[in-house]
Amino acid sequence: MGRRREFDHPSTTFRPHQPDQRSAAAMASARLITACFGLTLLAGCGRAPPPAELSGLWSAGPAACEAGVGIRFQSDAIEAVYADQERDTLFEHPRYQIENAGEDFRVRITYELPRVTGGARTVGAHGVFVLARTATGGIAPEAHNLIDGLTGTARIRIADDPAVTALTLQPCGRHPWREDLRGLT
Repeated sequence: MGRRREFDHPSTTFRPHQPDQRSAAAMASARLITACFGLTLLAGCGRAPPPAELSGLWSAGPAACEAGVGIRFQSDAIEAVYADQERDTLFEHPRYQIENAGEDFRVRITYELPRVTGGARTVGAHGVFVLARTATGGIAPEAHNLIDGLTGTARIRIADDPAVTALTLQPCGRHPWREDLRGLT
């Protein structure tokens, strides 16, 4: 016959996996771990603000700046701003990741693709573009890709992309990349 297990043997400890029969110390540590995990999830729900270098209004040229037309980088969306303060969302829920700071400023912006009514419940891909500082003190995209959500590979490298034209910008007003701001308060 098979081996017989003796659960009543004094050297054997049987511990069922039921929370009400665990020790108080083990339950306290389990509660602490659960609380820390919950706080971590809550902390990740808020969107990080864009880098300070991207604050303010950015436009294609001086005339657009004068008219108050341009692009604003915000924590919940990248928006096109028109002269009458009307706004259109270009990219929803961007996540900003600074790759280089200072003279060689580069930021990777990951955004969600729009959901189409009647389409799939999950998109399965996201967009990524990299903005870099130009020699004239503006920003321009270096790359714009659609990334597969499962494998992380680039699905589409976009050629003649209108987003490249729309995001080749210069800052409106005073900006440290275009003028020395020392002594100004």
